[in-house]
Amino acid sequence: MKYLTRRQATAYLRENGITVSDSYLAQGARLGTGPQFRYLGLHPVYTKTDLAAWAEAKKAGVLEAFLQRTRLPLGPPTRTARHDPARIGAEIKRRLMETMR
Repeated sequence: MKYLTRRQATAYLRENGITVSDSYLAQGARLGTGPQFRYLGLHPVYTKTDLAAWAEAKKAGVLEAFLQRTRLPLGPPTRTARHDPARIGAEIKRRLMETMR
């Protein structure tokens, strides 16, 4: 079995239509969203089989669906009144009128 370094894995994925960088694979390894890898000493290495499987899953959108399911749902926005354009306009007018007195 031949192992590929992270740089070689990036080149292999680019040849197969997945544009990624070395840092993207590193981040994927940290977060668990990248292709399967192993350590050879201190160096992460990839196999073509694992890269091909990950590329197919990424093309099929399986990873995006997985990430959408695992993300925490966002709660309602807070302090919406502070960001309301109508209220901001009224606040500016009020302050302007106070300074003109």
